[in-house]
Amino acid sequence: MPRQNKTEWATIGKIVALFGIRGEVKVLSLTDIPDRFASLDSIYIGSADQHYECYVIESVRPYKGDMFILKFKGINSANDAEALRHQDLCISESQLAQLPPDLYYQHDILGLQVFTLGNREVGEIIDIMPTGGNDVYILRTPERTQVMIPAIKEIIKQIDLVRKVMYIDPMPGLLDDEAVIDDPNKSDEGDDA
Repeated sequence: MPRQNKTEWATIGKIVALFGIRGEVKVLSLTDIPDRFASLDSIYIGSADQHYECYVIESVRPYKGDMFILKFKGINSANDAEALRHQDLCISESQLAQLPPDLYYQHDILGLQVFTLGNREVGEIIDIMPTGGNDVYILRTPERTQVMIPAIKEIIKQIDLVRKVMYIDPMPGLLDDEAVIDDPNKSDEGDDA
């Protein structure tokens, strides 16, 4: 069996619930391509901590908002479909559409090391929170705390996927612990007054 790692797969949806008694499932779409599921004959289902299995898509229909109803070959009852609940729907990275310059897939951003333009380490991107206007990158700092960085051009200055780094120019007040980042020798054990 070939070794599978998470960089080989791109998540394009998530099974969020069962639909009816005939094995259909509700899928939350995580792709911007409107007919993405309808264009596929099969898809891989699983999660990052287990292997992915290929399922043949029998039917796809829109539901509400970013939701779709999918039916897979061999999944013919609610009991069969229950095992798929909360699983990711993935395609291989080779099936991804080519993006225009300065646009990135989420799996490209996750895991990047973030530095200021002054080359000070801010942390690693561990999650992406979508909001109405722009995404927010959640970073884990070297001190194991979390920092949130809005994904806007005024802050994100360079992304280098080859070196797996991102450079930012934080606006004043964005990094509450900027003094600690600026002075790695400063102690956290109290203020000298």
